[in-house]
Amino acid sequence: MKKLLLSTVLLGMIQVSAHNENFDLAEKAKESGDYKSAIRYTLLQLHEDINCYGDNSKEAAISYGQLGFYSEKIGAYDKALEYDGKLLKIQKKTLPRKAPATAKTYNNIASVYLKQKKYGKALENYNIALTMQQKVLGRNHPAMATTYHNIGSVYRQMKKYPEALENYEKALKIREEALGENDLATGAVCNSIGLVYFKQGKKKEALQQLERTLKIQEKALGTEHASTKKTQKNIDYLKKSMLK
Repeated sequence: MKKLLLSTVLLGMIQVSAHNENFDLAEKAKESGDYKSAIRYTLLQLHEDINCYGDNSKEAAISYGQLGFYSEKIGAYDKALEYDGKLLKIQKKTLPRKAPATAKTYNNIASVYLKQKKYGKALENYNIALTMQQKVLGRNHPAMATTYHNIGSVYRQMKKYPEALENYEKALKIREEALGENDLATGAVCNSIGLVYFKQGKKKEALQQLERTLKIQEKALGTEHASTKKTQKNIDYLKKSMLK
């Protein structure tokens, strides 16, 4: 549910002014979905970054962030945590306390733990990110909504549905106020709420949320988009189950 951002958005740092061949090759590999090659080129880039700029440079931090992202993509979760941990170490040394970029890294670490089904560690890191975001960004920032949504997803996977709904509702409120009722991100939360209601056996409430999601997707993406079709399929399944 959550998407990882790279370079300046991920790190909150100035983008490297001159990308060399390894960086460009890694980007091309990423665009084609060849994350193993992206890792290979980024490791070469990291070696150059450390030699030229130092262990704690912003250039090295960018490479560590990319390595964490690529490793997560191929399911190498322990390596992803290793690289994200090295990025976090640099951020703690070089960025202001509670910097948004550091909170983003905690979010990334939590997402890896979630994929490993280590729910306690996922919640721990999401809550660290949440605390940092509250103090720096404010309680109604869209980044807060993302973290609440992520926390809700942990509880949903743990089958703790009341806690999941509580966090999803917080995410929904922020996104409605910050992004609007018809934004795709708002629709994503509605979809998550619908899934929880379905798990609770509250099919009528689930249908309402999924239909709202569908309306948003049709307006923003069109009826032929894969996401729209998936939501329509879920609605059709739900309606059939309500007839039984």
